[in-house]
Amino acid sequence: MKRILILLYCLLPILLYGQSTLSALDNMHQVARGETWEIIAYDHGVSVAELQAANPDVFGKKLKKGSWLIIPKASQPANSQDSLPSSSSPKPTPNLSPARTSIPNLKVGILLPFADGKMVEFYRGLLMAADSIRKDAKVNLDIHAWDCGTSVSQIEALLSQLSGLDIIFGPASSSQMPIVAENCREQGTRLVLPFWNGQASLDYPLVYSATAPIGVFFDTAVKKMLSFFSNRNYVIVHTGNSDDRAATLCESLSKELSLRSVLPRKLELEGDEFAYETAFNQFRENMIVLDDSNIRSLNILLSHLKDFRQKHPEYRLSLIGFPEWQNETQWLLPDLYAFDSYIISPYYYNVLDERTKSFQRAYEKCFHTPIGHNNPRQAAYGFDLGCYFLSGISSLGDTFEQNQGNVPQEPYQSPFRFERSATGMSFTNRFVQFIHYTPEGSIELIR
Repeated sequence: MKRILILLYCLLPILLYGQSTLSALDNMHQVARGETWEIIAYDHGVSVAELQAANPDVFGKKLKKGSWLIIPKASQPANSQDSLPSSSSPKPTPNLSPARTSIPNLKVGILLPFADGKMVEFYRGLLMAADSIRKDAKVNLDIHAWDCGTSVSQIEALLSQLSGLDIIFGPASSSQMPIVAENCREQGTRLVLPFWNGQASLDYPLVYSATAPIGVFFDTAVKKMLSFFSNRNYVIVHTGNSDDRAATLCESLSKELSLRSVLPRKLELEGDEFAYETAFNQFRENMIVLDDSNIRSLNILLSHLKDFRQKHPEYRLSLIGFPEWQNETQWLLPDLYAFDSYIISPYYYNVLDERTKSFQRAYEKCFHTPIGHNNPRQAAYGFDLGCYFLSGISSLGDTFEQNQGNVPQEPYQSPFRFERSATGMSFTNRFVQFIHYTPEGSIELIR
């Protein structure tokens, strides 16, 4: 007992000091994999200098997952009653490098499998964006491109060449992505994934997935749809050959409606007139969703809807469509107008717009070949993505993550709205719009 008392007596000053110090701090933070000084400081509302000064034993070393950092209180006026006492004030850290608020000399890497014509077109659009930014923003862009193929061995052979870059676009292969992402984590390089829509990138805080996973995309779309189009009668049409994309939309819709204590009506595609009349509501607008995105199923549905409308013109019918329907608008356009249709899509390419025509002419002049006709247009996608990141990072520097919502956008096809799923996780493009084909024969974008 005597030994315990002596030990407590010796430890008392230390315990009191620790209590005093911790009372002057907001909390402690355990470092997650991939977190940087900038990310942690931003998430806790303090400056990088304050955070590093509060952790002089850690500053200058590589942050390790699982280690603990002291989170100081944010700077306050000197006469504030809540100011830290001088005995517990953070020690000044000399020669702290301030965050770059711009990067006029941007080093860019591009990793694509150039045997794929789609990737070549995307790359050309990216080069056009770089040329535009060089001229308009007076930014020096040092661009390095590699044909990375699709195999793991091909990307591993290139890793030694990827140091010192500010940003990398690519790769396209799902097997290569984790390797490049890990390399970018070590280098502190931003990684933009134009064609990846999987979940494996979620724990990489400087990774940007430009294509959202199907579940994320349709979940975002359904929430937006129900906020725009409330008090509608939603009808899910079962085709018997549902595909994953359409099934995901229908599942998200059913889930969100159930949270509102509403159930969607169900209708068999080949049902009779009575089945259609039972599913539809005469007094509310009917929003019709297929569980198959295939054009063949759509054509069968359109045939039934035309017959139904002839007999029941008083019913208001609207179609909810999928991005790939845009590939068929030259044939579908009259029906899309007739049934007041809304296509859910992250992109829209208006071939009739004069600005778009000018872009196409510039592409053909540079590369002596026309832009492909499939949606999305890869050249426009490359241009839009390049402009967003190259102009944003060159102008905002290390503050890009906090201020990217202020990056101006004038896309030809693809707007971007990147959001983190959680602190320390990667960014995903959650932009969703509805392309509305009105009964008056016009097209409007609802964003």
